[in-house]
Formats: sequence, structure tokens, C-alpha cells
Amino acid sequence: MRRLITFKAEAGEIRKYQQVVGADRGSCFYRIANVGSVPSLIKTIAEHHCSSGKPVPELGDRLTETIPENRDSFRDSGWEVIRVERYTSEIAPPRGNEFDEICICYCAYKPLSNGDQWTKQSHRLPTSIDSFGGDGDAYDQWMKSQKQSAIA
Repeated sequence: MRRLITFKAEAGEIRKYQQVVGADRGSCFYRIANVGSVPSLIKTIAEHHCSSGKPVPELGDRLTETIPENRDSFRDSGWEVIRVERYTSEIAPPRGNEFDEICICYCAYKPLSNGDQWTKQSHRLPTSIDSFGGDGDAYDQWMKSQKQSAIA
């Protein structure tokens, strides 16, 4: 199933975000991403195209944010899903819509504590000898390179 999942700010939440983070209207993330757009019409926080079959976001789910320099680390953001609307196409592809379902997730800005760190890691399959085509020496060499020193 092909889905378009859009995350939109609930009414008044963009202003709340600006006040909490101290961003002015022109430098706020949503204005930079949508240069030239009418500020009152910009409420889209994120948009995903999904064909994985995973369930749609639920109430309480949070968007995540990554560090540009280290895309393996991420954390939950302050945007939390508070309402979900789902729409399905009545006309099947290829003559119908590009997506079988459109999900609109409305979000509220609920900032996390300052202590939340960039500790979550991207989901990756565990590395095994099979990852190196059965080459045990290459696997052992890679394993040694991944060892981290203990900090006393």
C-alpha cells in the first residue's frame, strides 16, 4: 500500500513553537523550508511517502530529528501527534491517485526536557560474517575497528 503521510501543526502550534524556541517569524524552520509562501498557510512540518506496510502514526507518536553531521543519531522532537485523519482513494491505480491512502497527522508542540540527548541510533540490521560475503578475516578486522575505549 502506498501512503502519503503528512504531519501538520494544529492551529496555534507554530506560534507556540516560535515562542518556546525564541524564533522570529522569518527565521523559523517552516519559513526557511517554504520561502515565499504565505506564512498563515504554512503548517506542514514533515511529509513522508511510505510503501513499507508499517502502521500509520498513532496518537502520542513523535517526529524525530537528526544531527546533520551524524545521521545515525537522532532523538524525538517536540512535535507530538494528537489527531490522525485517513483518506483512501476510491479509484484504484493506475488510473486513480498515486497513493492508496493519505494520512494527515495533526501535531502539537510539546517540548522535551533539555536533558534529552542524541542517544538513539538508526535501526540497522546487525553486522555478521554474511555482511562480508563469508570472509571471516574481513569481519574480524571490522569488529576490531568498532571497539570503543572504556572511559574511566
